[in-house]
Amino acid sequence: MSKYLKILFKIAFSIAFFSVLLSFVKGNELLEVIKQVDPFYMGVSFFVTFLMLLASCVKWKVVLDLKDKKVPFSELLKIYMVGYFFSNILPSTVGGDVVRSYYVGRIIENQAYSAVSVFVERFSGILLLFVLVIVAPVLQPQLFKSVYIIFPACAGLFFLFIVLWVFLARNPFAIPNMLAGNIFRLLNKVARKIEMRLLTVLVQKTEAFYQKLLEKLKKFREELQVAKNAIKDDKQFLYRITYLTVLFYVLTWVNVYTAYRAFGVEVDFIKICAIVPAIMLVAHVPVTLLGNLGYFESVFVFYFLLVGIGGAETLAMGLFLRLKTLTLGIVGFGVYLVYKQKNTLDLKQVEDKQNTVSN
Repeated sequence: MSKYLKILFKIAFSIAFFSVLLSFVKGNELLEVIKQVDPFYMGVSFFVTFLMLLASCVKWKVVLDLKDKKVPFSELLKIYMVGYFFSNILPSTVGGDVVRSYYVGRIIENQAYSAVSVFVERFSGILLLFVLVIVAPVLQPQLFKSVYIIFPACAGLFFLFIVLWVFLARNPFAIPNMLAGNIFRLLNKVARKIEMRLLTVLVQKTEAFYQKLLEKLKKFREELQVAKNAIKDDKQFLYRITYLTVLFYVLTWVNVYTAYRAFGVEVDFIKICAIVPAIMLVAHVPVTLLGNLGYFESVFVFYFLLVGIGGAETLAMGLFLRLKTLTLGIVGFGVYLVYKQKNTLDLKQVEDKQNTVSN
C-alpha cells in the first residue's frame, strides 16, 4: 500500500471516529461543559504538559550522556519540540522520533547510537506502561469485570513476558525457531500431499512474515543490550531512567486530572490512575494521523464511561488534551523554522532512515 493511500485511510478513520463520537455526545451538552472553563486549571494543565516534555527530554539526555560527546539540554529540547511538530501537526509518514534521531545523530556523528537513544527513551516508558496496565486497575477492582480492562492487561502481560524473555534468555530464539520450523515443515508437507496451492502460498507468506518478525526481534535485542550494558557500567543509570519514567506517568495522571478540572469536572484521582494506563495502551495503536486524531478522543470517552464519567465531559477533556498537543506542535513548527536555518533537515534521508528502521 502506498504511503499516500495509507494517509487517505487514516484520514477516513479520523472522520469516522469523530462521527461516532458526535453521534452519542450531544453538541449542546459539549457546549455546556466547555462554557464551564476554569482559566486557573487550564493554565496549570498547560504547565503540567510542559513538565512532561521536560521529563522526557531529561531522560533522553541521560541515555545520550553515556557517550563522550554530550548534547546540551537546550539543544535536545529544541529537537524534541521539532519532533512534536512532525508527529502531531505535519500529515506525513515521517515520524517525530526519526526526526529527533536524525538531528541528534548529526550532532554526535553517530546515527546508529542516536536511534538507540530514542529507542531506550521511548521503550523505558512502554515497559512501565505494560506493568501499569496490569496492576493499576487493582485500585478499582471492579474494573476487572470488564473485558476492555482484562484484554489490555493480558496484552501487557504477554508483551512484558516477551520483553523479559528476549532480554534475559541466553538464546531466546532457539525454542521459537525450533517450534516454527517444525510447524512450517508440517504445513508444507500437508500442502504438498493434498496439492492445495492456496495453502502452500499461505504457508510461504506466513513463513516470510515470521522471518521478518524474527529479524525485528533480533534488532530489538541488540538495542536492549545497549541498555543492559549501560546498567552494568553505571548503576545509577537504571535508577535515573526509572525515576524519570515514573515521574512521567505521575504527571500523565495529573495531566488528565487537571484537564478535567479545567472544565469544572471533579474526577476521583484514583479512578484516573486505575484506568489511564489501559487507555494509553489502546489509544496509541497507530490508527489515524496527527497523533491518532479522533481515535484518541474516542478511546478516552469509551473508557471513562466505564467509571461513570459522562461522554461530553470526557470529550471536552480529550479535546483539551489535543489542543495542548497541537500547541506544542505549533511551537515546534516555529522552532523548526528557526532551527533548520543552521541544521538542514534532509527529509529524503530521514525517510530512508525510517524505512531502514521499520524494515
